[in-house]
Amino acid sequence: MSRAPFSSVEIRNMNASSPLSASPPASPARGETKTARAGRSWIFSLTGVCFVFGGLLAMQMRAAQQVQANRARESAGIAQANQLAAKMKVQADQVAAERVKTNAEMKKLRDTLAASGSLSATQVAALNAQIKDLQAAAGLTPVLGPGVRITLSDNPDAAKVTSTMPLNEGWGLVHDYDLLQVINELRSAEADAVAVKGAGAETIRVTGFTPIRCVGPVVYINWKPVAAPFTIEAVGDPATLKSVLNMPNGIVDQLRGNGEGVKIEAVNNLKLPAATGGAPKLRVAKATS
Repeated sequence: MSRAPFSSVEIRNMNASSPLSASPPASPARGETKTARAGRSWIFSLTGVCFVFGGLLAMQMRAAQQVQANRARESAGIAQANQLAAKMKVQADQVAAERVKTNAEMKKLRDTLAASGSLSATQVAALNAQIKDLQAAAGLTPVLGPGVRITLSDNPDAAKVTSTMPLNEGWGLVHDYDLLQVINELRSAEADAVAVKGAGAETIRVTGFTPIRCVGPVVYINWKPVAAPFTIEAVGDPATLKSVLNMPNGIVDQLRGNGEGVKIEAVNNLKLPAATGGAPKLRVAKATS
């Protein structure tokens, strides 16, 4: 039996009930938004943790570099102290040799006087000239001549240095060993006479018996407190003295590297005073023939 064609109403009802013609389900936009936000929040948290760990790692590396730098400076300071001790030993040996030579010459003069009984005018003049030379070498008479003038000054920013800065303690300040090293270099360049003057103080002639040392924050020269800036004057050949002081990696380079101010100038006429107190008195040692 044949089926009658569908009416238009039936066709519309069939289309409405067909799963193919059904409208798509509502998009879960709200659920997807929450998931995306949760994902982004996790990424932000991870990024923040990475930044924190990165900062801690950088701080640790910086602290390690600071420790290495402090160790290097400590080693350099020890090496410099050993070098200074060696130079001071050489200086002490030189002073001892000069003392032996002076005593020998004085003995020779005494023997000459004792053997001759009476001296001629020429002999007296020669003896007086030798005595003056010995007095000048011992720093007991004023001297005049060309030479150099060295000014050592503290760095004006030395007071701003803190423990967090990669600098040695005492950076930029002139110490007793700085003065000793400069004086030792001048003597190695055969300076005939050396004197030191501090701010507002009198000029002090430096001899083999002149102590220079720090007592607290003050430098004492010949038992007198002296403050920076320090002026060191040396009589000798100006070209030779300046050349020795300005040697590469020499004392001047070291002082400037430590932040101290250094000025060197040649002077045609330097007048250095005699050492105060006269000839040193031997308290324990006794002269032998």
